[in-house]
Parts: sequence; structure tokens; C-alpha cells
Amino acid sequence: MNKIKNYEEFKKYQLECSASFDLTSSKTQNFMLYVGMATCGIAAGAKEVFDTLNSEIISKNIKNAKVTSTGCLGYCYAEPVIEVRSSTGISTFYAGVTPELAIKILDQHIIGGTPLEASILTRGDAL
Repeated sequence: MNKIKNYEEFKKYQLECSASFDLTSSKTQNFMLYVGMATCGIAAGAKEVFDTLNSEIISKNIKNAKVTSTGCLGYCYAEPVIEVRSSTGISTFYAGVTPELAIKILDQHIIGGTPLEASILTRGDAL
């Protein structure tokens, strides 16, 4: 992946990414992955999890998932935490996520359609 050197390159990259991702599409189930990147999350390893998710999505050419960082998800004791929000309106929160677990979440939940029950903190309708 090339480094983005200025704001114009960033905006171009952002448009390219947005064009290939539609959370409201009914053709396929899409996912937003929110990585809690508040101080507690970063201290627990969320940056590595965030980087792993992004690189795996690119290397596996996963078109129905997008990763973004967010502030505190309210589960500081369980960091790093990832919220997987589907286009069907269901949010699944994973606790204690390591880079290895992040890859399993992509492979089993996003690609395979089966959440990793043993690692789920909570699940329900998206807010």
C-alpha cells in the first residue's frame, strides 16, 4: 500500500473506498467493524488489531467489510473491543481481541457468516 502524501490523495483514496462499499445494499450482507481506540483500547493493543483488520481486508480482497476507529465503546475492562455491525442491524461486540482473533473474526464471522460465540461480549440491535 502506498503512503498518502497529502490531503488530495487522501480524498481520492476515500472516494475509491466509499465507492466499493455500500452498507445499505440488499444484495449482500455488509459489515462495519468499529475498533475502540480510546486510551484504554490503545493501551490494550487496539492499534495492532486495527492495523491487522485493515491489512487482512486488503490482502483477502474482502469487499463487504470496512474498518473504522471509534472512541470508547464502554467496555474498558474488556479491551481491545470490536463492534461488528451488520447491514441487517445486528451489532456483535468481541472482547479481548488480539490480532490473531481479529483474523478469525474476519474469516468466520465476516466471510463465513458464523459469529465466534466464545469471544462475544454482547450482541443485539445496533443503536
